[in-house]
Amino acid sequence: METKDLILRNWQEHDAKALYEMCLDDILRKSGIAFYDSVNESQNVIHYWKTNRGSKVIADRRNDSFIGFISLGDMNRYDGYMEMEYAIAAEYRNKGYATQAVKQILEYGFREMNLSVVAAWVRSHNQASISVLEKCSQYCRLTIQDMSFQAHILFITSIFLTGEAY
Repeated sequence: METKDLILRNWQEHDAKALYEMCLDDILRKSGIAFYDSVNESQNVIHYWKTNRGSKVIADRRNDSFIGFISLGDMNRYDGYMEMEYAIAAEYRNKGYATQAVKQILEYGFREMNLSVVAAWVRSHNQASISVLEKCSQYCRLTIQDMSFQAHILFITSIFLTGEAY
């Protein structure tokens, strides 16, 4: 899959180091992205992600450099429902890459995987991610629900995108 600036491609073994280094970022950790304790642990995760057709590396179209990842994960809620997760390495943020990747994976999910709903769970302080999803709402219907967990001081915005436009 390609966008103007990106390739969304399958995982490769050599992506492990870049995944590990990206996930050391405090901003990603605060957003809820899992982090890995070693390159070896990242390699183990990549072995699993390689079997998921909705899990892709976000790479620079010019030189295939690792920019981040995006995935549609089956949470076994019901047929046609998946949850989206994405992360962009710090040096590539604020360049429109997340928006391009999300639009592309949504098109893939709704058209090729026949999904009816894609959910994204975003911590409410993560305005950058909420903004990305709002920009993508022109391609599908966007429903936002706020959830609060006072005991853990965790406020999550759940965003549901439906493929009615596809």
